[in-house]
Amino acid sequence: MRLHARAVIVNVIAFQLLWAAAVLGAAQGVSVLAWGVLGVMVVAQVALTRQWHQDLLLIAAGGLLCVLMEPLWLRPEVLQYRNWDQHWWAPHWVWTLWLGFAVSFRYSLNWLCGRPVLAALLGALGGVFSVTMGIRLGAATAPQGWLLLAMVYGVSWAIAVPLLAQVATITKQGTKHA
Repeated sequence: MRLHARAVIVNVIAFQLLWAAAVLGAAQGVSVLAWGVLGVMVVAQVALTRQWHQDLLLIAAGGLLCVLMEPLWLRPEVLQYRNWDQHWWAPHWVWTLWLGFAVSFRYSLNWLCGRPVLAALLGALGGVFSVTMGIRLGAATAPQGWLLLAMVYGVSWAIAVPLLAQVATITKQGTKHA
């Protein structure tokens, strides 16, 4: 099995574990485990590929999007995280999801690079599905109703996913020229 293929498999499994650790952890009040899962995920990927610069750039992009996008649904109280009163800043477990999701564009979500329409469609659908599951598991609520949340979240993720795919594409191109 090729080295990069191993990193893709690690990423698929690790991100699923990360989502569970973050969301179920938040619902149960033990979300700090998500940071450990994210750390193991990133270290394993870097150990397999030795290309930490690209991972770091995507992690930074995920952090930036977290800062920019979370207030879009927190400030107007479209979404409220469990035990979280901040309206401008996401809880730490949400940060792990943004960072882990962003770095996945080098691995399991790499196939979305160069496909902005597909990335937008899957971002919208996947984002709404993910937040709906998070709500059903008790990690968050939709104070103004699910329909408004689904519309705002769908549009937001239809923008975020193609942006992350583009960052991943740019980091790949930068490596080829280095």
